[in-house]
Amino acid sequence: MKQIIISKYGTPDVLKVKNVNDPSPKPNEILIANKFSGVNFSEVMARMNLYPGSPKPPCSLGGECCGIVERIGKNVKKFKVGQKVMAFSRFQSYASKVCTPENMTLPLPDHFTFEEGAAFPIVYVTAFQMLFDLGNLQENQTILIHGAGGGVGVAAIQFAKSINAKIIGTASKWKHPHIQKMGVEHCIDYTNEDVVTQVKNITDNRGVDLIIDPVGSNNWKLSYECLDIMGKLIIYGNQSFVTGLKTNPLKAIKELFSMPKYKPMQLMSENKSIMGYHLGRMQGSEYKIKKSVEAMNKFINNRDVKPVIDKVFHYTLASDAHQYMQERKNVGKILIDFSDIE
Repeated sequence: MKQIIISKYGTPDVLKVKNVNDPSPKPNEILIANKFSGVNFSEVMARMNLYPGSPKPPCSLGGECCGIVERIGKNVKKFKVGQKVMAFSRFQSYASKVCTPENMTLPLPDHFTFEEGAAFPIVYVTAFQMLFDLGNLQENQTILIHGAGGGVGVAAIQFAKSINAKIIGTASKWKHPHIQKMGVEHCIDYTNEDVVTQVKNITDNRGVDLIIDPVGSNNWKLSYECLDIMGKLIIYGNQSFVTGLKTNPLKAIKELFSMPKYKPMQLMSENKSIMGYHLGRMQGSEYKIKKSVEAMNKFINNRDVKPVIDKVFHYTLASDAHQYMQERKNVGKILIDFSDIE
């Protein structure tokens, strides 16, 4: 099979294609003949040695894929050979064959393409759990989505729109027409506008009910200022660590030391909440993911959510996919294509 590996930490060109033996499914696992894999910012950070818990090179990457069940291990009961599936696969999905646990595999909805299935698991579970399991977002409440043009941002827009929440999104100016079409009522150009001032103006100086923020320390500070009474800030990444195609140690150290320190008494007196979310650290609690996926089915069946694909790269061009993501060129998901491998 074909597998993309990190040969060493570094710029996108450290991603290499290798021929390796097909894996064999262990008990409670299935082997998927993979068609497409999703690309996520966490994989960019792992390639740059900025993602805690990722394997050390040489190693593979990837957290989600979509394809056809080729083999099943012992005790697998929910899936059969030939079935179309989408799946989570921790640091293994950049490959033409992927082994993954049965409980981390989902049937591909009938109206989803393979591409859409590969674009679904990570960003939609992430968005759903932040908005509803943690954020308890309700109809007519206001959400501020940072990075509204990215994969999680687009998923969050779709969920928020489906319950008639009011949406404010930050993104580069050129992305505004795209996210407005998706349902963002107010767009803020974070590169040229004062986000706090804009949010206060939009909300009559009240602030917002929920914020999801993957940006980093300085942005978390301004996000806190944007919260209304009983507002919730959910942080789920730190993209500020990545400032170029290769790691900048001085920037990383500065980012670490600039992180805000929140005081419990201040949070209590201001009636605000700060929460963290990290899908990759939910091992051992897969039942929570399963519960969220079951709750998401109504959104899928009602066609309230539909993955947005920005660009698909052939597996031989995986380095280009990473560079494209780092340059913030995407609106929606970036995929790696393994579909031409028999």
